[in-house]
Amino acid sequence: MTDGSRAVQPAEASADGAQPERVVPRLLPGLHLGELDSGATEQAYLLTLPDGRNFQLAGALYHLTCLLDGERDTVEIAAALSQRIGRRVTAEEVETIVDRKLAPLGILAPRGLPELALGSGLEMGFGFGAPPAPAPDAALGILGRLPLVPARFFEPVAETAKQLYRPALAVPILLAIAAAHVYAYHELAPYLANFNPMSVPLAVWLLVLLAVQVIIPWHELGHAAAARSFGAQHGPMGVGLMGFGIVAYVDVGDVWRLPRRQRLVVDLGGVYFQSMTIVLFALWAWVAAQPMVLWVVLAMDFAMLMNLNPLFKLDGYWAVSDATGIPNLHQRVGQQLGSFAAARILDLARLLHVRRLSQEPRLVAAASNGGALDAFGGGARLALALYSVLFVLSAAYFLMLLVFIVPMMILSYPLIVVQAVLAVAAAVGGNSDAGFAVMALLQWVFVTALLANLAVAAVLLIRAARNRNRPPPGFAMGGWGARG
Repeated sequence: MTDGSRAVQPAEASADGAQPERVVPRLLPGLHLGELDSGATEQAYLLTLPDGRNFQLAGALYHLTCLLDGERDTVEIAAALSQRIGRRVTAEEVETIVDRKLAPLGILAPRGLPELALGSGLEMGFGFGAPPAPAPDAALGILGRLPLVPARFFEPVAETAKQLYRPALAVPILLAIAAAHVYAYHELAPYLANFNPMSVPLAVWLLVLLAVQVIIPWHELGHAAAARSFGAQHGPMGVGLMGFGIVAYVDVGDVWRLPRRQRLVVDLGGVYFQSMTIVLFALWAWVAAQPMVLWVVLAMDFAMLMNLNPLFKLDGYWAVSDATGIPNLHQRVGQQLGSFAAARILDLARLLHVRRLSQEPRLVAAASNGGALDAFGGGARLALALYSVLFVLSAAYFLMLLVFIVPMMILSYPLIVVQAVLAVAAAVGGNSDAGFAVMALLQWVFVTALLANLAVAAVLLIRAARNRNRPPPGFAMGGWGARG
């Protein structure tokens, strides 16, 4: 595989010593170029790489990419691009954009690669690309992905399950979900009024933990089935690290080609499928006259609400992104917060007549980033403002958790280990309650997994911050990885 930074070779000098115009290599096979449905007033475009990465292209960069056929030189490309976008582009600008933005992505074919016929939308049947580069906010998404169920085994089930999105079935199911919630919380109300965790039988706690874990594959199937119901493909189902724990995922990056409304259905498909199980537990509680089973409904709703956490790339993150039409929400939040902070510092510097600080180029540039959302409507900007507030509050909460609770866990970890060992030994010897041993063992497992994930997340956050690369000024481009 050819390194993208070396994909463009310098042209050889002519006989009279003059440097001829360089012929730019064509695109690699396996790429897809098409329109992206976003909330921007100007049409955005999507570049999908064979490895699953997606890049949002502005109109000018999209038209430039479409001209890379391996036959035109930089002068010909500049002339054709100038005609397409309605302003003059020089050959030097084309060369700079190709070298600095396109070649590093590894999307240019090395010389000598056989020509392949292009499909519709510049989509080709197969190909290869550069290894996926971590996105700037990759540490807030799924890390260390481990595929468990290959897509070919998952597809038949998803193909059948997609029928649950037909309106004739979806409407009655949604009504049943609403009715199950009303019944469940009506029955749980007396217990919630005087809630005492110790009054809940151990069997119910174990049922809650088991049910939440068993339902996870069904949740992921909801995303895959929704994607297939709109004609999009999905990848394997697996697990990965995210923040404080291990999460499941199914790769549905292909849905970026869909309209926003259909992407939103895919985003909420997991919650839709998971909510169906609440109907089953409500029926179980009603038929068997066992209201304690309804604690599973409460736990299931809590798990689904956690998906709305704005700090990590969970279902709620993608739903907000598709509902507003603003990709790269984390990056946008950073731009808005940075712009706000820089503007306030400049205002203070001008008020105090600190001329050097008020003219600091980096602060002025950061403050000007506030206009990056001018291409979106007022509703999208308001939604991003609210999302930014939730993001800051969530970040503050997790920071307080790290500062106050995690040190206590680290200091008490040896005691937790000893307590778990003694409790299990006593239970095996018949000298203690088995329920206490199970709870002590679960506590040790939870704390161990939490500390391990925090350590991994901290390392990856530091690495992502150190490797953050800002694109050079020019034609706008934003990238993100596969959705999960």
